[in-house]
Amino acid sequence: MANTITSTGAQAVSKQDKLNSFKKLSGDIGSSKFGPRFLALINTIAVPVLLLILWQVLSGSGLLLDVILPSPLKVVKAFVEMVKDGTLGTDLAVSGKRVIIGYLWGAGIALILGVLSGLNKVVERVVSPIINVIRQIPLYAWMPLIILWFGIGEVSKEIIIARGVLIPIFLNTLQGIKGVQAEYFELAQVLELKKSVFLRKVVLPSAISSIFTGLRLGAGNAWMAVVAAEMLGGLTGLGYALMKSREFLWSDKLIALMVVIGVIGVIIDVILRKIEENTLRWKKKTAK
Repeated sequence: MANTITSTGAQAVSKQDKLNSFKKLSGDIGSSKFGPRFLALINTIAVPVLLLILWQVLSGSGLLLDVILPSPLKVVKAFVEMVKDGTLGTDLAVSGKRVIIGYLWGAGIALILGVLSGLNKVVERVVSPIINVIRQIPLYAWMPLIILWFGIGEVSKEIIIARGVLIPIFLNTLQGIKGVQAEYFELAQVLELKKSVFLRKVVLPSAISSIFTGLRLGAGNAWMAVVAAEMLGGLTGLGYALMKSREFLWSDKLIALMVVIGVIGVIIDVILRKIEENTLRWKKKTAK
């Protein structure tokens, strides 16, 4: 009887020790600087991973036809093949070049017009109605006219990208400039600051957060615009690769290209976020 009680007591102590060790381990993970990030990562990838597993199971069981929705493994295999034969790298380089050129043109024009409109009411009265009319016409409606005027070469694609970039950057820049407190303008007049100094030291730092929001939105629009433009005309680029995959019923390559486009869009947004955080670091220091 005594042995039984002793054994039961030992088991209880052992279970309690294990429980305490687990709690300690959980507390250490949660309190460490890597714990919250690890848990956030798990929460982020849990659902996508489960969906991929379900997708693979349904494809392997024959419930999903490969022509309609090939398995994730076949998509990965198609991606590897495109990387090995060089087609993905070539199309990506071509599309990337078009995005950079179109984005720089669109962002440059939008920033200039946005700043001028924000600082001068006369310019705003002239420019804003024109931008508003352009904004109401969908990008896809502009494409036939742009192609009619400039053909299906590089210029038309870059103009289509610039059009997609122009609107969000202009609107956010204008909003940011107009959001600068009126007291700053009055103070600049009292101190007789030069317009260039006032713009560089006061206006742009105050509006930079809104401007970066426009730049991020414009970058997303640029990436979508280049794919749409290449799908309408041309023999190179990711958009053309998508159309070719559709015509030949290469569903695995089609999905692989879609994933590549989405991942690149996320990477661009993350890069712009990091640049924005570094640019706005002075605000955080000031707040402290």
